[in-house]
Amino acid sequence: MIKVAIIGAGIAGLSCAIELEKLGIKPAIFEQKHRVGSPFTFAPMTLNFSFKPIKDQLKELKKRYDIDIKPISKIKLLRVQGPNSEYMVQGHLGYTVLRGQEEQSAECQLARILKTPIKFECPVKPEDLLKKFDYLVIADGTGHWAKKLNIWQSLFKCWIRGATVLGRFNPREVRIWINTNYCKSGFVYLVPLSTDRASLILIASYITHGQLDHYWQTFIEQEKIFPEMINKWDMEFETGLVYPHRVGNTFFIGNSGGFVTSWIGMGLFSCVASGVEAARAIAGQGDYEKSMKFHQAVMEANATMRRLWDRLNNRNIDRFIRIIGTPPLKQVFYQSNLNLIEKTSPLLSQLLKTSEEVQYFQ
Repeated sequence: MIKVAIIGAGIAGLSCAIELEKLGIKPAIFEQKHRVGSPFTFAPMTLNFSFKPIKDQLKELKKRYDIDIKPISKIKLLRVQGPNSEYMVQGHLGYTVLRGQEEQSAECQLARILKTPIKFECPVKPEDLLKKFDYLVIADGTGHWAKKLNIWQSLFKCWIRGATVLGRFNPREVRIWINTNYCKSGFVYLVPLSTDRASLILIASYITHGQLDHYWQTFIEQEKIFPEMINKWDMEFETGLVYPHRVGNTFFIGNSGGFVTSWIGMGLFSCVASGVEAARAIAGQGDYEKSMKFHQAVMEANATMRRLWDRLNNRNIDRFIRIIGTPPLKQVFYQSNLNLIEKTSPLLSQLLKTSEEVQYFQ
């Protein structure tokens, strides 16, 4: 019997464990927290354009991997606001998915499928597990172990402040704010959790925790967002590129494998895929690197966009929003099968180079 250890019981680790069970392998799952899911409730977006030509990521997970994650809602309306520009787009744009420890969170949905008990409050070291297990899967959500092997390339570091806010919300409407005054090269988003609760998340890039209060307060005052807030929380986060994703008998999946996009921070689809494909490779049913080639290409395209985005100031951001907000480009970006993330970064770079606004680069 193949012996497999998984470090981390997040989206990727649970998906890997579920697939291993289907293949007749009972893994050992080690989680340092006392239960699955982040202690913070939030609802990231799963926007359709981010993994084109995949049109619907949740449907694709069900079709390809038999992983059926139920969302909070479909996104039908997206509002994007820059410093002095904005646009709105309508249609089937993606989903909002609950994360955290509530019953309907993606983590808890996956945990209910799993038969193997999880070893909670059990911090472990890879080097110790490799002495006892045939294969090791790193899924703790950090780049710590990939950095030790010099296979991690850092792309984006940030501090995140989130809060649950009370009010009246349309569950199918999501708002995004982009302004270097309060998030530098990050962004802020508001995603409804229900008709009377929403998740407000500020992602401020390359700052210290001590600076986070300033950026949060600047956002609140500048955008005049004064709802009743509960459950406020802070978290440090980092994304990067990883290669190779397998070193000997160790597999890197989820954010530990560099499968969260560095431009707009989306990873549900690729994190689940990395977990399932790693399990299949362990069972001798595929080559992990080859099966994740599409996802790696998406991450590399986002890395190009992230490096460019880090250079922009508010004038450039407004210019970008006005360009993307034009009806023809909105249609192509959100409704067509063309992957504009791959096309946008060189196009934007050229537009900015030839623009008189190039002097405003930071």
